[in-house]
Amino acid sequence: MRLSSDGETGIGLDDALVDPSSLKMTRQAPLFSSDGTPGGDPAVDLQANPEALSLAWPSRLGYSDIIFALPQRSGTYDFNQLAARQVLADVGASLAARSWYLPSKKFSTLYSDAKREYLQAQRTKSAARQGALFAQSLDAGTSAEMQLLTEAGIAYASTHRDTIEWGATFDTIAGGTRDLRTARDLYPKDGWLRICFDPGERPQYYTAEIDRAHELGLRVVGQILDSSEMRRWSVDAFERRTREYVDALPGVDEWETGNEVNGSWLGSISSVVAKTAFASKYVKEHTRARVLVTLYWELGEGRPENALFNWAAEHMTSFVADVDDVGISLYPRQNPMGEPFDRVVSLVHAAFPRARVVITELDYDRGKGWWWGSRDSISPKGRDAVAATYQSAIVGYPYSGGGTFWWYFVEEVNRGNPLYRTLQAVYRSSL
Repeated sequence: MRLSSDGETGIGLDDALVDPSSLKMTRQAPLFSSDGTPGGDPAVDLQANPEALSLAWPSRLGYSDIIFALPQRSGTYDFNQLAARQVLADVGASLAARSWYLPSKKFSTLYSDAKREYLQAQRTKSAARQGALFAQSLDAGTSAEMQLLTEAGIAYASTHRDTIEWGATFDTIAGGTRDLRTARDLYPKDGWLRICFDPGERPQYYTAEIDRAHELGLRVVGQILDSSEMRRWSVDAFERRTREYVDALPGVDEWETGNEVNGSWLGSISSVVAKTAFASKYVKEHTRARVLVTLYWELGEGRPENALFNWAAEHMTSFVADVDDVGISLYPRQNPMGEPFDRVVSLVHAAFPRARVVITELDYDRGKGWWWGSRDSISPKGRDAVAATYQSAIVGYPYSGGGTFWWYFVEEVNRGNPLYRTLQAVYRSSL
């Protein structure tokens, strides 16, 4: 057995056991060698309650999270068979939920290949051939699911444009009107600008930028404080900052009152909850702006208490009544998603049915990690694939607000460069 952690870096954890229905994480790093040697078969201890195994798995698209139910009886099982069976079920469920979707030839071929190879594997008597066919079925099925989600997303958005936001994140406003026009030209209708307010600046620093954004037809999301800064601020200091910014910037259309709130780096959970609850309530009581809270996608890379669905179920009840949009911060190079995207988005909606679901933050992180779209380290091809895949997929739900709000927009999206053209192509294909 050879365990790979965090793709190229070998320093992270990824495998986890989760509740099959809620995707709440129950155990971290459950896999071990069955005979105690590096070459032993991977094994896991079964529990009385049903569990599913989640881990990153390479496909032709790149590393995708795979989540499949474990058998209830002890024994020896073929990983590829269990995973392929789950993925085929996922594709079937995604199709059944989209009766309006007209499958493309590419999707139909991938789905047919996945089903055919699974049936062939069941019929063969050669263990080696069987394992290879199940692996091929898993690969084709994963690609089929992502093809379906991207195609269906654009098809849905093209007839529901009034519900969709197309967003960019500014972590600096130093570029002024030039950067604003880049965002406006990329998204000439329904464009949103997410501004991360610097901890060292007063709110008046951003007044002119917000006014110019509105003049260009962009609406504004104001992030009170980035997750990287949260632990440095006491509850009292954060409350003062919230009052100062919200009172001074009445033009903000939506306030992000908590960013990546489940992240392990934000400080104590109690303080994060207190800050987010206060800010959400303050915005609701003093403005007509929407309220956005963002959760960080991780499942297995961190401790159970920080996993998205665990944290949300345990801690959002105190302020969810004031939340209009629940965001997902997604960095596939650090924490793969891929194939389970439909289940994840659907479960977020099920947990918070009154709120829209938005991808609030997306990027293909500059560090090393799980690759997607290209095996080359942080290649432009991989970055473009991440942008096209998730921006297309998120707009395919009646309860979605769209978004993506590309994180390094100022640094990476230049008029006419490959990433700009990729984002533009997704936007235009929905017109």
